[in-house]
Amino acid sequence: MSARDEETGDQELLARIAAGDMTAMRALYLRHAAVVERFARSRLNDPAEAADVLHNTMLDVWRNAATFGGRSAVRSWMLSIARNKAVDLIRKRARTELAEPDDTLPDDAPDPEAALAAAQDAQRVRDCVAKLGERHRAAVQLAYFEEMSVAEIAAAEQVAEGTVKTRLFHARKLLMRCLSR
Repeated sequence: MSARDEETGDQELLARIAAGDMTAMRALYLRHAAVVERFARSRLNDPAEAADVLHNTMLDVWRNAATFGGRSAVRSWMLSIARNKAVDLIRKRARTELAEPDDTLPDDAPDPEAALAAAQDAQRVRDCVAKLGERHRAAVQLAYFEEMSVAEIAAAEQVAEGTVKTRLFHARKLLMRCLSR
């Protein structure tokens, strides 16, 4: 299925969802849930919070399907909703008081042998991506793992296309530096 056909199908599903069609909602969920959850996880670094963002995003899609204006792709619209939900969680997290550090917990830093082994497989790349800042990590996730275009990423992130290009440029430089260590 081409991207254009998928987008047309998504818009048809949204129209049916706006009319209360649960089957259409299920189809849209199955088509996009993994992408939305991975996007949220790239922002939050917490699988449970990412699952909450996915759930709340899909609830908003159900409730607001009729408000979709078609100014962006359906997937970009959904990722924009997910982004806003993730930002809300990050802000909530920032307001939460932090407990004293627990010195009894083991140090999870990899030993040199484990780091060398990780450099030889995809886990090393994921580790380096995880070290990126939130905005760079999200841009890399969407561009390279979700195969979204710069325009789609800009719509999802609610920024200019030039900003996405700049984030990707700097993210690539940071990844190259991380992977060369």
